[in-house]
Amino acid sequence: MPEPRSWHDAIARHARGAGIDLSPATVDELASHLEDAYVAALNRGLSAQAAHQQALDLLNTSGLAPLRREPRRDSRAVFARSANDLAASSRPRSLAVIYALRMALRQFRLHPTFALVTVLVLGLGTGAATVVYTVVDTVVLQPLPYRAPDALVKMWDTNPEKGLTHDPISPVTFMDYRALPVFADAAGWWRPDVNLLDPGLDPVRVNTIEVSANLFSVLGVETQVGPGFPAGGPFFSPELVAVISDRLWSTRYNRDKALIGKQISLNNTPYTVVGVMRPGFNFPDDVDVWQRLRWDFTQHSRSAHFVEAVARLAPDTSLEQARAASATLAASLAKQFEASNKGWAFGIVPLLDDELGYYRPALYVLFGAVGLLFVIGCLNVASLLLTRALGREREIAVRTALGAAPRQIVTQLLAESFLLSLAGAAAGLLVALVALPVIAATTPVEIPRLAEATVNGRVLGVALGLVGVMTMLFGLVPAVLLVRRSMGADLRSGERGSSRTARGLYQGLVIAEVALACALLVGSVLLIRTVGEMTAVRLGVTGANVSISPVRLSLAAPTLENWTATAVKHAELLDRIREQPGIIAAGSTNFLPLEHGWRNPIQRGDAPPAPPEARPQAQHQSVSDGYFEAMGAKIVAGRAFNANDTPAGAAVVIVNEEFARRHFPDRSPVGQEMLNWTSQIGPLGRNLMWAVNPDGSRVQPRLRIVGVVGDIQNVALGLPVEPAVYHPTRQFPFSAVTVAVAARDTSAAEAALKNALKVVSPNTPLGKVQTWNDKLGTHTAEPRLLMTTLTAFGVLAAFLAALGVYGLFSWSVALRKRELAIRLTLGARPVSVATAVIRHCAILAAAGLVSGLVLVRLANSALATVLFGVKPGDVTSTIVAALLLLAAALLASLLPAWRATQVNPVDGLRAE
Repeated sequence: MPEPRSWHDAIARHARGAGIDLSPATVDELASHLEDAYVAALNRGLSAQAAHQQALDLLNTSGLAPLRREPRRDSRAVFARSANDLAASSRPRSLAVIYALRMALRQFRLHPTFALVTVLVLGLGTGAATVVYTVVDTVVLQPLPYRAPDALVKMWDTNPEKGLTHDPISPVTFMDYRALPVFADAAGWWRPDVNLLDPGLDPVRVNTIEVSANLFSVLGVETQVGPGFPAGGPFFSPELVAVISDRLWSTRYNRDKALIGKQISLNNTPYTVVGVMRPGFNFPDDVDVWQRLRWDFTQHSRSAHFVEAVARLAPDTSLEQARAASATLAASLAKQFEASNKGWAFGIVPLLDDELGYYRPALYVLFGAVGLLFVIGCLNVASLLLTRALGREREIAVRTALGAAPRQIVTQLLAESFLLSLAGAAAGLLVALVALPVIAATTPVEIPRLAEATVNGRVLGVALGLVGVMTMLFGLVPAVLLVRRSMGADLRSGERGSSRTARGLYQGLVIAEVALACALLVGSVLLIRTVGEMTAVRLGVTGANVSISPVRLSLAAPTLENWTATAVKHAELLDRIREQPGIIAAGSTNFLPLEHGWRNPIQRGDAPPAPPEARPQAQHQSVSDGYFEAMGAKIVAGRAFNANDTPAGAAVVIVNEEFARRHFPDRSPVGQEMLNWTSQIGPLGRNLMWAVNPDGSRVQPRLRIVGVVGDIQNVALGLPVEPAVYHPTRQFPFSAVTVAVAARDTSAAEAALKNALKVVSPNTPLGKVQTWNDKLGTHTAEPRLLMTTLTAFGVLAAFLAALGVYGLFSWSVALRKRELAIRLTLGARPVSVATAVIRHCAILAAAGLVSGLVLVRLANSALATVLFGVKPGDVTSTIVAALLLLAAALLASLLPAWRATQVNPVDGLRAE
């Protein structure tokens, strides 16, 4: 094989004979082509000498006349020489692919900045797409880790009239549905507040459910240690047994297998540990203890909705069949038990859909958004490659003049595109490998199975697929465009990109970028408004920095005397807190704002007796004296609760404004009486419902309304406030409450809670202390996270779109340098030239905006699932996004417009 310098020497001699001064870069290009021809001749069977002579003959037959306009120097000659030496040192291989890849590497050594920018843009786009795909694949697409998970469904009560779509079930009603033949089996549970007490260890609160014994068999899971609940055993049993999580077993019991068969104290009640679940199992959500159900679900009230349930469909039963059978039963129960079941229906949701909740539509929206971002990045790179390809017309013309076939040119350009795409995909995978654990560790909300997201074979397959798509997009389009050009004409022309096809293609790319960026920005603004609407909802409380913490006092036995003692101890705890320095107010409740209380019938005291089905319902909650003051709720009439509202005194309540409007529209409710039927909720519910006379007879007591409190949001955001009745904790105590403390700062509130609890109940653990503002933030965390991510994507998309606009008009101004020079020579004002450039930009941006709004319209149904208080077609959001993007595009066109005004007519006319 000839030495590399021999080709350069032969080209230099031939150029001097033709009177042409070639730049080093052109000499390198011609030398590479002669080497290409030499290798091809060797592959055809020619000897080394004959192949060398054939390559020289190819050079000698070319007059090189079209290259007389070559510039004298190229500052990148040193890169060209080193790149060519590196390529020439390789052994002769197939011309079609290996040589094309070698030439591609050489091109990137010649243009390192271009290659670096391209790989960075592709890396960011591919990385974002890979991360989101990995999350979607893990969270949404992968099946749940249970036996036949597609047959598992979650059960909920629904009430369309009340706007309730996801309410717990009455235990009695649940048993009715469990008996339907469309279900193979169903398990139910409720959520007690539990303190875990162990000798020598600090007491802690543990997330617990009291669940029917068949839960694990319904899901198709087994314990890793111990037998678990008896297989095939009864649905409930008075036997005190429990299964614990692997997390609790590891952190508190050091994975001691001897724990099986031993007892642990849950709320001062001994439970025998019969099993430990496998790692990662915390069904239904972050649970650490599963207590076996101790009581009969059928012996409760149909009006009390507090049970959650999961069921397995019977073999060969579809979800639609199960829903149809449930709807038939719901209609029958509504007629049979009108007082408790009228208006209620039964909701059946696939278990995966229920666990994902908001995240399924949110992740699909995010997946679509990152897809748009990836396409925008690809279009940007395509614009760069198109500009570069059109700038290489003379180079491609030289290769064609020297005998290169169109197939070889296409192969080379595809090889360059392949290397860029491969490097971009590798950078994207690196971004994904780094970003995934960071996202899992820092995400402010609990996304199911997010911690399991890793780059696996499926993700690598997607990345390789992206490489293939990007290679064809970036390489084939410019290659076909260049091959179709008249190379002979290009060699003689000084115009480097005046093709109308190329210009139209470039403008189309810019319009597409603006359109996709518009769709992303509109979605971002809609979500910003969603979060704004959620946080603007009037909650009826103002204590943003009030500290709250759950506290559960354990009872020796659920007797009336013990419940009365519990009420006294809660009052003592609050008194101790109020004595601490820096405390402004303190109180407790069993339901915080945005949580609904027990729904039960009520009736005005002066109303005629009504049958059970005709009695209106209201929420019932228990709050202490000082609670409304601590949370900043306003008493609009009457008085708040005080220390005199004890079981020994008259039964009193406070109602909310909605209750007053609905049930006392003609007068103030203060001083009026009402009846309630709370016999099945709360420890003293029956005591409030019936008073026992000295002779043993019972009479239903009347509750006196002593105050009206401003409406506190007692249902989820977006639903109307329901009528509510507040009972004083001293008369209607609960062992588990949430304590609210208003103090000069949060540290003083937390210290007061800890100090008071140590004195009043040393063995009672303090729950998580947080501000009400932080607690409220969890209700908006999901849309807030989606808003932040989508806004970041939107800003990046707008930047890339602006970059595309800048690239288009910079190239256009450089291309039209001669035209602009002629215009200025003939008297055109520089301002008019700049205005023409900006006007052209505005037209393209407007076309992109219109296309983007069409995309938003097509995505309305997907967007509607993640919005609150704003519609997908919101005009304000659309205008804001459009103006932002138009401003970015016009800003990007200012520099090219200014450059257009700086064209020197003399230099412009000489440029050709």
